[in-house]
Amino acid sequence: MVKLEAKIIPTAGYFSALVVDVLDGERVLVLDRFSGNKVCQFMVTDGLNTRIMPLKYSAQPALSVIMYDDDNQYNATIIDNVQTMLINTLTFDPSNPQSYEPPPA
Repeated sequence: MVKLEAKIIPTAGYFSALVVDVLDGERVLVLDRFSGNKVCQFMVTDGLNTRIMPLKYSAQPALSVIMYDDDNQYNATIIDNVQTMLINTLTFDPSNPQSYEPPPA
């Protein structure tokens, strides 16, 4: 009988990350600015909110990000021409995205 041994080597998975710094907002809606299609929508808390996105959004500024204040204290805020940052999922820490060094392109 021959015994085979397999070794699993973790490989880098490249994605993109959207980091939204929120103050007095409850919801974020992300749209593809070329098609108008909804990319994602999520609830947020004050501070940094990170979402992992498909890699294609780090290639060009193709997103519009709208933040809503459900308390009706402030008007909605929109940021256009948003480009996500390229990340390596093995080294990226979503709880501390500001200290992250993106991989060389």
